[in-house]
Amino acid sequence: MRSWHDFHLVGYAVDGKRGLLSFQLEWPYDTETDARRARVTFNGVECYYLEHDLGENIMYGLNEVPLKRHLEQWADRFETECKWGWPKFWRPIPYPRRPVEVELKDAVDRLLSKGVKCFELTSSYGLSGWVLAADVQHAIEV
Repeated sequence: MRSWHDFHLVGYAVDGKRGLLSFQLEWPYDTETDARRARVTFNGVECYYLEHDLGENIMYGLNEVPLKRHLEQWADRFETECKWGWPKFWRPIPYPRRPVEVELKDAVDRLLSKGVKCFELTSSYGLSGWVLAADVQHAIEV
């Protein structure tokens, strides 16, 4: 997967009904590149978390990371937020309350059965976060 290092992330859109999230990228520098504009689209989005949007953000990288490790790192946050329904895959049946380890195992199994992967967005400036999705594609725009 291409990291899109130093591209500017200038916008994003979410279509929750269709399970899509897309990033609009631009290369604002006068140096050679194979793309001046691109769109990165995640399909089969199960969940995402984005923070620190500055409107025009500078990408450091977009990389796939191990799903289980990611869920382990976020389990406490999911436990806190699930009473508001986020993320939908965590404690889908809230009662009876089960140990976090059981919820974690079920979440990993459920997401892996759908082919979901974790993509982490890091930035040099601005927006960062992650997307849990079944697929990611990029398209060079003219």
